[in-house]
Amino acid sequence: MASKDGQVLPTKEAGLFRQVVKYYETKQYKKAIKAAEQVLKKYPDHGETLAMKGLTLNNMDPSKKEEAYELARRGIKNNLKSHVTWHVYGLLYRGDQNYDEAIKCYKNALRIDKENYQILRDLSNLQIQMRDIPGFVETRTAMLAQKASNKSHWISFAIAHHLNGSHQLAAHALKTYADMQEEVPASEAYEHSEMILYRALVLEEGGQTEEALAYLDTSKELIKDRIGLMEQRGRLLLKLPQKQEAAEDIYRKLLALNPDNHKYHEGLRAALKLAPDAEGQWSDEQLERLAELYDELAKQYPRSTAVQRIPLDFKVDKAFEEAADAYVRRFLNKGIPSLFSDLKALYREPAKREALGALMQLLLRSLEKTGAFPALPNQEGTPEAPGPEAKLWTLYYLAQHYDRIGQTGDALAAVERCIQEDPDLPDVYSVQSRILKHAGDLDAAVAAACKAESLDLADRYLNSSAAKALFRAGRIEEAETMAAKFTKHGDQLNGLTEMQCMWYEIECGNAYIRRREYGKALKKLLAVVKHFEDFREDQFDFHSYCVRKMTLRSYVEMLRMEDTLHHNIFYSKAAWAAIQVYLELDRAPASAANNGNAQDGADSKLSSEELKKLKQKRRKEQQKQKKEAESAAAAEKEAAKAAGKDKGGTPKKQPAAPKEKDADPDGEQLAKVADPLAEAVKLVRVLKEYSGDRLQTHLLAFEVYLRRGKLLLALQAVKRALAVSGAGHPQVHCLIVRFCQAAAAQEGAIKEKQVVAEVIDSEVSQLLGGKSAAQYKEAFLEQHGGESLLHRAAAAEMMAFLDPQSKPKAVQVILKRGGLVAEALTHADAVAVHKLLQGTLGDEAAAQEWKQRCSKVFRWSGCFEGADRLHLN
Repeated sequence: MASKDGQVLPTKEAGLFRQVVKYYETKQYKKAIKAAEQVLKKYPDHGETLAMKGLTLNNMDPSKKEEAYELARRGIKNNLKSHVTWHVYGLLYRGDQNYDEAIKCYKNALRIDKENYQILRDLSNLQIQMRDIPGFVETRTAMLAQKASNKSHWISFAIAHHLNGSHQLAAHALKTYADMQEEVPASEAYEHSEMILYRALVLEEGGQTEEALAYLDTSKELIKDRIGLMEQRGRLLLKLPQKQEAAEDIYRKLLALNPDNHKYHEGLRAALKLAPDAEGQWSDEQLERLAELYDELAKQYPRSTAVQRIPLDFKVDKAFEEAADAYVRRFLNKGIPSLFSDLKALYREPAKREALGALMQLLLRSLEKTGAFPALPNQEGTPEAPGPEAKLWTLYYLAQHYDRIGQTGDALAAVERCIQEDPDLPDVYSVQSRILKHAGDLDAAVAAACKAESLDLADRYLNSSAAKALFRAGRIEEAETMAAKFTKHGDQLNGLTEMQCMWYEIECGNAYIRRREYGKALKKLLAVVKHFEDFREDQFDFHSYCVRKMTLRSYVEMLRMEDTLHHNIFYSKAAWAAIQVYLELDRAPASAANNGNAQDGADSKLSSEELKKLKQKRRKEQQKQKKEAESAAAAEKEAAKAAGKDKGGTPKKQPAAPKEKDADPDGEQLAKVADPLAEAVKLVRVLKEYSGDRLQTHLLAFEVYLRRGKLLLALQAVKRALAVSGAGHPQVHCLIVRFCQAAAAQEGAIKEKQVVAEVIDSEVSQLLGGKSAAQYKEAFLEQHGGESLLHRAAAAEMMAFLDPQSKPKAVQVILKRGGLVAEALTHADAVAVHKLLQGTLGDEAAAQEWKQRCSKVFRWSGCFEGADRLHLN
């Protein structure tokens, strides 16, 4: 007999409800719905059945999500004290990756049934996913209390305390579980080995170095990962001053296993007290001992590249030249194209940069004169005969060397000589394309990159380089065709998105920005942002898998990697570009949303009230279109199901289901977003948390917050930019001046909030050093104007910003020096200054003069119409 409120079912209906659960768990969704409807026919307000029907409906047909949520809400309303209804509601949220709401639902369920194992397990997975470590500790403690004999509960309990910083408790938990095992079965020997290494790691990170070392020594017979054991012992021994000799012995043994592992070299140098100081410098005594060490290692491991390469980092003067000479010959003889990439890091030191250039020129002269390399110092007998293509690869290196130091003419001449040596070598054309890109000749860079690609159609790197060159030249359709060559037939460009090909999406997005097609740009850039959400989501399944497989060290390493995932440069580049698009959309919403079409530009002249109404209207249109798209998708799905049956209603075997049609393939709805700045803020928050060490993050954060009138947040962006790059950076200078002027302009509104006014007044005074904004700008020009043209350009821009009447004077600040070569100005910087003269300063004559000057320095530039531009086919 049912209860009065209809929430306790009679025997028959209770059996049907159990069938609903069983059918759901076995994915027999139609049967589950049918059984649920039988229950609801008699008891339409039964909360648990309503909730289960909603959960089943959501899994069976995602287009009925709203109906599923409504059923779950009705279930809770009718039975608020049921853990099932709350658990089901949480499962719906979890399926939509709304983990915060799912956690709330699970906690409500646990208030009703505190010891429900399934809910505790689901909650713990969500807590570690969201890094609610204190909550994870609490849940895992409750689970361990329930089943103290379960291995995974002990391990998860230890991991929880480890992540929470309770290293001693974590190590004790692992020891307690190990002591509970009378004997380790042979089938679990590897898992036990991993647990030993993990416990040693916990002790190490908890500062118990000697205990960790002693534990490893007593357990070494049980450890299967012998290299992992040696690496861990080496790390521990380095932390104990009295154990340095033992550390040296460990790292020498590791080097014997792999002499090209740079971490082993670092460990050996640390054991011998040969690590550099905080500034990366060595003492004379250290340099002498390092040279002796690597002479010894070179005899032991003559085939090791690392043993020969590492001395180039610390050797100087004549010793460096001799070591570099010996090192490069093997690369040149064997025709290894990556030599310049390998040595590029040394170019940060001017002396080594010059020495490498002189060395390669010497080798080239010797090859041209005698057909052989000169003898090495102290070399006995005849020098080794060079490879047949040694001259070609020497020229190949020199082309990259000249490009690196800004000698474009010499770089291109070296490439031409390479082509004469071997006209069918793709690498040469690839380097030629890179040189031309740096020189500003984008069309010729495309021709060279496409030539390289045509010589080896199976090389994906060459294909990608050609696609990038096409994107940068604005030839988007050709670039997409090029990139699609390595995708499956069919929907090729979406295939690149499914492959999470982020360089393609970023380059394509930036190309669309240059075309002012902002919807298409956002479509590509936000796809990159979505990839990182997927990466974060992908860790979910590993929370239980890694504990089950006992890959505990790798699991903790993965969690820590995921915590810094958004620091990846691909995410930063995509987010920066997307924020710039949103800023453009906010600046001229109507014209920008229509991808730059001038006919809609009149909307940008609407009043603020009219714009507000326009945004509200667009928001409603977006919601309407979204619903229509969902309905259309559902109709297509039903039609596909109907087509999948024969006349008798029997399902036919069908090919793989077609992918859902993209409702907004060109990003038109993305560009019509009602509040672009609100979307930009979402990206800014992530960048501030994970990419705060990059100046561009704070430059864009400042722009967004200033537009939104959030002066305190704009101030925060200025201060963080200062911390990253210093007050002497041109862009930071512009931020300081603009913020101080914005604060002055809003002085009346600020004074209404006394605390805010006091903070801003204090910070403005500190930023300007007690000067006015004009005085601060003049002081910057005097102090930094001689450093580079970019410093003068920043001062000129702020001069015009503070006083529009001073634009002629600002122009002269930029043009007063003519020595562009002496200032080592890059092509990109020259283009930026040209845009400043044309745009902000609005002096077309000055811009033309600048263009003429630059055309003499950047003779291959398409932007400056240089006289030496190449016309490659």
